[in-house]
Amino acid sequence: MTSFRVLRAFVRLRRRAALLDGTDVAGTERRIEEGIPVHGERAWLLICSCLLASIGLDTGSAAVIIGAMLISPLMSPILGVGLGTAIADRTLLARALRELGLATAVTLGVSTVYFTLTPLGVPTAELVARTTPTLLDVGVALFGGVAGIVAGSRRDQSMALPGVAIATALMPPLCTAGFGLATGSPAFFFGALYLYVINAIFIALATFAVARALRFPLRSFQDARERRREIRLVTTVASIAILPSLWFLYGTVQKERDRRRVEQFIAAELTTRGREVIRWTQSDVEDTTRIKVYLAGTPVEPEALDSLRLRLGEFGLRDATLDVVQSDISARDLEKLETDVQRGILQAVELAQAARDSARAGAVRNVVRSPLDTSRIREIARDVNGTFPEIVAIAYAPQANLLAADSVAPPPTLLVEFAAATTADTREDVLRRARALVRSRVGGDSLRLVPR
Repeated sequence: MTSFRVLRAFVRLRRRAALLDGTDVAGTERRIEEGIPVHGERAWLLICSCLLASIGLDTGSAAVIIGAMLISPLMSPILGVGLGTAIADRTLLARALRELGLATAVTLGVSTVYFTLTPLGVPTAELVARTTPTLLDVGVALFGGVAGIVAGSRRDQSMALPGVAIATALMPPLCTAGFGLATGSPAFFFGALYLYVINAIFIALATFAVARALRFPLRSFQDARERRREIRLVTTVASIAILPSLWFLYGTVQKERDRRRVEQFIAAELTTRGREVIRWTQSDVEDTTRIKVYLAGTPVEPEALDSLRLRLGEFGLRDATLDVVQSDISARDLEKLETDVQRGILQAVELAQAARDSARAGAVRNVVRSPLDTSRIREIARDVNGTFPEIVAIAYAPQANLLAADSVAPPPTLLVEFAAATTADTREDVLRRARALVRSRVGGDSLRLVPR
């Protein structure tokens, strides 16, 4: 009875996972073949996608990069490579490889030109993220490729294709390789190009496997020997492509493990009552891990510091060195400083709100506007703020301290906020000199300076 239940459950699961029903073999082959040539509108889409991805990478904008991936036509030639291999169509395979090579070269060229001419051209987080592919990226390409060919082979086209285009990122790593060429950085070029290659290989491999599983008909005869040779070739290419990613994954895991060990060491040995870790950094120099910790509060004595260095080995950091930068400020003073900074920010927000309220009231009372240009006032405010360090914030109030509704409007006002530690005498002196500076810039009393 139990065996019968297991068998029935297996049959139900197989029915749910069945792919043959709903497969449009002829339509799938036609769509892939039609999408292979990169000319006409696809050439324009390729160039626009390349430029969008380059701009997104250059500015660190993930939204722009996603848009570039959605319009990129690179997926179709790669699907053509997998399909041509699966159905033993050498003409289709050669055409797909040729178009893929052309599209790759064009993308590299356009992105290299962009990163040569851009005024930015510095490594962003989006660029760096595409230089160290790991085994996880292989999994993304493989499963994304499976999802792509499964969704594309249905009679009713699936909405999953845009998601596949985003997941199996092809354009961003290729443009990152262009950045490496433009800046002469081998690490960026080879790392990003390798990510692009493994994405392309495993998307094609997934297409090959699914097309075989869906029993796409062969276009030329293959005997058992040719099939074995084909399988060996595919396996060899996949194995060679996957090996470097294992090394990258190992390095990534080691770095994460070392980071956690450093966190454990700092939490156990340096974080105590009356002492606070402001920040810490970890860098690898040759075969040595250098740990630098910035402390505030109770200082660590030299003898205790030597003992801490000896205890690094207990946390798995035998080849690490420890540098401690200590501040005279106490943890309580540090907390007070943070509170003062927060208070200053809140006061600046209040000043801005006061300026907005004054402007709104002026509009309601229909007060005559000052002829002084707003951009000119803001320029003067920046000069005042830069000239007098005692002034920590300035807010512009177009009509502050309004009189009666039928009166003449007073001149625009700059509301001045002084640092909390500024004495009364210093404030008067700074105000006097600041007002003189304002009068010299505007030629009279057409702009007031008022303490908040």
